[in-house]
Amino acid sequence: MKYTNDRFELLETFIRIAESGSLSKAAPLIGTTQPTISRRLSDLERLLGCKLVIRSTAGLSLTDEGRVLLAEAYGLRNSWEDLSQRLSGSQSRPDGTLRVIGPAGYANSFLIDVITSLRLQYPQLRIELTLTDHVKEFSATGAECWICVGTVQDPGLAIRYLGKMRRILIAAPQLVGTLGKLNISRLASAPFIGLIPHVMGEVRFVHTSGKTCMVTLDTPLKTDSLQANYRAVLNGAGIGSAAPWMCDADIRSGKLVQVLPHWSLEPIGIHIALPPGVFRPARVTALITAVESHLCSLSGFIPA
Repeated sequence: MKYTNDRFELLETFIRIAESGSLSKAAPLIGTTQPTISRRLSDLERLLGCKLVIRSTAGLSLTDEGRVLLAEAYGLRNSWEDLSQRLSGSQSRPDGTLRVIGPAGYANSFLIDVITSLRLQYPQLRIELTLTDHVKEFSATGAECWICVGTVQDPGLAIRYLGKMRRILIAAPQLVGTLGKLNISRLASAPFIGLIPHVMGEVRFVHTSGKTCMVTLDTPLKTDSLQANYRAVLNGAGIGSAAPWMCDADIRSGKLVQVLPHWSLEPIGIHIALPPGVFRPARVTALITAVESHLCSLSGFIPA
């Protein structure tokens, strides 16, 4: 008998039998047939090892054990309904603790803005943000989502593609003055600030016309920190790349200039990686929605 998954179903059937005083009357209340009701009652009696109902030509009555079970069954049903409502509520109301992994380079920019805004919107939500660009085994982190730049190598994760970010070429004005007139063919001989692992070695550049060109970059200075990379560009240590939202203000103020305006690095994808599964807490859905909305407001982002 498969009673391990059907105990609440058996209890609900018993409650209907007791309330209606008849197996035949209980059947339509549950939406099934009288033989099914009779079978469920027999299954419940076998499960508990006692007689619950006495049937006679005069009608149906509960045994002493049946009356005890009926009182307990109401309490169990109410407890289950309360638990079900609380848990299903977490599917529609962001609460609990949201554990997020995000790229370190976005910590001091839009990502922390998204998270602080989410906390203001849902004060009952708690958030733990881990910043790293090197996630080796996502399942071991205990996180519920991972916001990542570039490709996700783990095939066991559910990947949601959010869009891609443009990356333009930038440099300090004093460096541009010393380099002289640049073109795409001369870019390989110019000092470039490398960003590990995205901007180093052979890199694809895209022209506004759509044509592409592979360039092997000379990166006498490279780092895995987006903020350090950008700071080195500001200091005139080499040509670099950045998303427009990151460098627009410095270009307008004259701290930086755009190099080769008709060329840019191939846009880089932004994804959210999630553990596999059908059910997703409302807190995760709320974060995804907030990240998508904020990204769409950033200069240079191309939505999926």
